[in-house]
Amino acid sequence: METKEIIKKYLKEKNHIKETGKGINISNYKNEILIKGSELDLIELADYIISVALSDNKQDHIHLDDLTLISKNSEIKELIIEKE
Repeated sequence: METKEIIKKYLKEKNHIKETGKGINISNYKNEILIKGSELDLIELADYIISVALSDNKQDHIHLDDLTLISKNSEIKELIIEKE
């Protein structure tokens, strides 16, 4: 599945993105999930979610890991976003 980058493209055109990404960190503590990242990292995560949501295919999904958006230092190494 191709990432649409709708938000990132729009914000770059408006010069709102001022920092580079370092990868998101995901941790789990007492049944709470914390997703932490730079401005750009969170925008890219939003674009991945939108890409899955706008897909024409039911059950379309995307795997995020250290080769895509997740930091190598993240406690959780893989995140799967799936459309119902």
